Amino acid sequence: MSAKATTFQNLDTNQQEQWRCYVRLFFLIIFAGVILGTFWFGSRYPQLIEKAAHITTLTPHSFINSSELIPVAEQHSFLSRVFASFINWIWSMRIGMTFGLAMGALLHTLFEFYPPKLTGNIYLNTLKGIMIGAPAGVCVNCAVPVACGITRSKNKIETALGFMFSSPTLNFLVVSMVFASLPLAFGIIHYSLIAVMLLVIVPLLVWLYRKQQPVLEETGACAINLKDSFCKETILESFNGVLKSYGKNLLSLIKFAIPMMLVAAVISSFAVEIIPFQTIFGKVSFIGLALTALVTVLLPVPIAMEVIVAHHLFVSHVPVQYVMLFLFTLGTYSMLPMIYLWKEVSKTLAVSLYIIFVVMGIIAANLIQLFL
Repeated sequence: MSAKATTFQNLDTNQQEQWRCYVRLFFLIIFAGVILGTFWFGSRYPQLIEKAAHITTLTPHSFINSSELIPVAEQHSFLSRVFASFINWIWSMRIGMTFGLAMGALLHTLFEFYPPKLTGNIYLNTLKGIMIGAPAGVCVNCAVPVACGITRSKNKIETALGFMFSSPTLNFLVVSMVFASLPLAFGIIHYSLIAVMLLVIVPLLVWLYRKQQPVLEETGACAINLKDSFCKETILESFNGVLKSYGKNLLSLIKFAIPMMLVAAVISSFAVEIIPFQTIFGKVSFIGLALTALVTVLLPVPIAMEVIVAHHLFVSHVPVQYVMLFLFTLGTYSMLPMIYLWKEVSKTLAVSLYIIFVVMGIIAANLIQLFL
């Protein structure tokens, strides 16, 4: 044991720091494996497979939650229904948001110890976010803490946006649900517009945003400040250092995300009880589509909820324009990513994306009537 310690201390500073990089990376990989394995195989994919297998028979309890902890009935008072919607939304989001917080803090910690080599290629950075987001299988709301972890660690905003918008829409089980439960035209229009959003609009908005920001200095891998005390750092001390940094980042995300979640839950619970959707569905008009889109884009729904709602509306013979509108606007954006972008990135970017999703939802609603 003493010989090994002496050998390590006899290494030069760069070799010692490289050894510590490997130790920290090992612990971070273990953390990631535990978090992803628990979420994917213990919750998310079993739930998505269950939804995909029964998509044609599922009836949504509400436009904002996929499971009911407190049943809601028409005879209940208005405030009782709002309270039930609030609790049911929290209940529906509990697992996804827990994963989002845990993974966001992990990415923040990872990029603190191993800052990525920044590139000016917006498309490449966006594609990185898409490739990470699609298999992640989290709703756009639960993707917010992950995106926050990315941007707080000085990574590119386009990577965070690519992750947020691809995770709820491009997961292979969600894609299969869209094409299995609705006529082909719905899926073609939906994913054509998603492609335009991810590959054209996001890079363009980020390019415009970046032109107004100072240029960041690029950093290399494992760019950690050296301290004399690190020269005697043991494996246990490396583990404690990673754990301490992770805990600090997790607590920071919780303080940011939990109040934001509660605000979103309250607003959306009131919205779904106040807005007379059934009356709106009675007549197709530009004003009706626009007003509906202004609301549905902001509703914070669980993953695949847009597919369940769209299928339910379609078999209930709601006009196809509203079916397409709900399919595209539910779950692609919401007040949670809007608040995150407003507070942490850019107010202009947050509002611009909201307006663009509303406009694209109206376009989608008008396109569907050309095919059906």
